[in-house]
Parts: sequence; C-alpha cells; structure tokens
Amino acid sequence: MKYVIKSVLILVSGVIFFSCSQAFQVQNDYDRSVNLKQFKTFRVEMEKEMTNDPIIGSELNSRRILGAVAEVMEQKGYRQVENNPELVVRYLTDVKDRQQVRSNGAMSPYWWWYGPQNNNISTYNYQEGRLIVNIYQNGTNSLIWQGWASGRLKAPSKREDRDAMIKGVIGDILRTFPQATADTYSNEIGER
Repeated sequence: MKYVIKSVLILVSGVIFFSCSQAFQVQNDYDRSVNLKQFKTFRVEMEKEMTNDPIIGSELNSRRILGAVAEVMEQKGYRQVENNPELVVRYLTDVKDRQQVRSNGAMSPYWWWYGPQNNNISTYNYQEGRLIVNIYQNGTNSLIWQGWASGRLKAPSKREDRDAMIKGVIGDILRTFPQATADTYSNEIGER
C-alpha cells in the first residue's frame, strides 16, 4: 500500500512539474576571450537594421522589453547610463511560421492477425517567436554575449500578463549573464 501511494505521489508531482515548465527554450552564447565581469554600465536599445514582427515587435512590446532588460540588468548590479556606456544591450524579435507533422504510429501487437493498421498522419501549424538579446562592448561594437528564447506564441489574456511574461522571459534569457561584482566598482570608489 505504501508503495502504491508513493508511486501516485511521484506521478502527480511529475505531472505538475511538466505542466508548470516554461514554454520557451532559452539558450545563450558568449565570447570566451572577454571577461564579462569587468563591465559596470549599460544602455538598452533596439537592434539596428532589423525588421521586427509588427505585433511582437510593436512599440508597446518594445517599451516592455526595454523596461524589462533595464530592470534585470540593474538587479544584476549594472548601472544604466546614456553617454558612453561600457555595454550596449540590443534586442530584436521575430516570428516564423512552423509546421509539425504527427503520426500516431499505429502498430497493433496483433498485426499478424488483423493485418497492417493505418498510420494517421496529421499536420499542426503554429507560430514560433524569438526574443533575442545581444550585448555589445561599446567602442569596439563587437558582440560579446547573446541570449535568446524561442517557443510557440500564445498571447496572454491581460496587459499585466504581457508585462509579467516579458519580464519573465528577459529574466530567463539574462539569467546566465554574470552579476556585476564588488571589485568592478573598486576603481570607481578609489577615483573619487
């Protein structure tokens, strides 16, 4: 009896975990030759010369993304400045139409008796969105860090949900970008 209860609890917790998992896949890449912990200031702007999706890249969402990126970077200890920042954080969005093909793979264990079963194939069309954050070293204008989230688009029902969703996605993208360290500010304090 204990074994059955324990098995049911494990099964239920697994179902809850997978139902709460994020809908977006988050990845990043960076230049390993650059010490990312040496920077302390940043500026946020939209990626130049890129066309955005008219809905995902709308002015409303651009303001949300700008605010979310600035908030996450400040939480990590970076200071936002307009003139001569060490890092320039740029973002872009895009949407692609995707198609998934599904097969039920009907193979009866009694195929030898009933003959081969029909294999039903269906297609599912959806839109996949990407939110990309590029971080450039100012002065050299070279890309030193890139993070992105991609997944199926599903519009939240309320404006607050959109704000929370964008903040969550930006937080997930920038999670692996390093915190500004205390020694980053030691030169600034000594110069005063």
